[in-house]
Amino acid sequence: MNVSSDRPENESPSSMLGRISSIAGRRGAWFVAVIYFIGFSVVWTLAHELSDLHGTRLSLTFDWESRIPLQRWAIPLYFTLDLSVILLPFLFRSAREAIPPMGLLLLQVVIAAPFFVMLPIENAYLDDMPTGVWGAYLFEPLGMKNVSQWNQTPSLHVTYALTVATVIGRRWGGWWWTAGFAWAIPVSLSTMLVHEHHLICVFGGLLLYAATISLLRRWGGRFDLDSSGCDRTPGVDREAV
Repeated sequence: MNVSSDRPENESPSSMLGRISSIAGRRGAWFVAVIYFIGFSVVWTLAHELSDLHGTRLSLTFDWESRIPLQRWAIPLYFTLDLSVILLPFLFRSAREAIPPMGLLLLQVVIAAPFFVMLPIENAYLDDMPTGVWGAYLFEPLGMKNVSQWNQTPSLHVTYALTVATVIGRRWGGWWWTAGFAWAIPVSLSTMLVHEHHLICVFGGLLLYAATISLLRRWGGRFDLDSSGCDRTPGVDREAV
């Protein structure tokens, strides 16, 4: 594993973050991604299991929401968010480039977790999927417990879609801003069309995005990245982006 001698200005070489950020190449980016995926899985599952302990759930929905028909055509669109998060690390050429966006995604789930537990929302939708699309299309066919039945507000699906769109827009600029949000907004709306989230969840996800997205640029500056999130370290191949 190659280690670069360049580290963020405020990071000690002996600190964990300093050592991680010094891992050169795409191997470093994927090392950061693995940390994110493990951290996300632990926080998400713990919050879900604690939320599952609630005997009664809160009715924080409008009556009209229960009358929204299930739109099965929107299910593939809904799942594109998860695919985009899996593919996101391919954008980064080093740990330095990966830490701000992947760290932001991890921070967002950490912030959301207490709300998942303290605001156990009752699902008001009427359909033939009592455990939602995750249960019907993934966990139940595999004979596994659905660990995505709860954890509803704020909707991380909304927060993550908007965050990924922002990362892509900053990375490539121009029409990629339009393309990114032209994808993220329908994905956010699909959370209600496939009966996974309610209106309060969607607005909660939007608020979480708005409250945290400024950290992307701030952390990028700390790791000596340019305005597009690319590493300014000499010798890094910008054409590889």
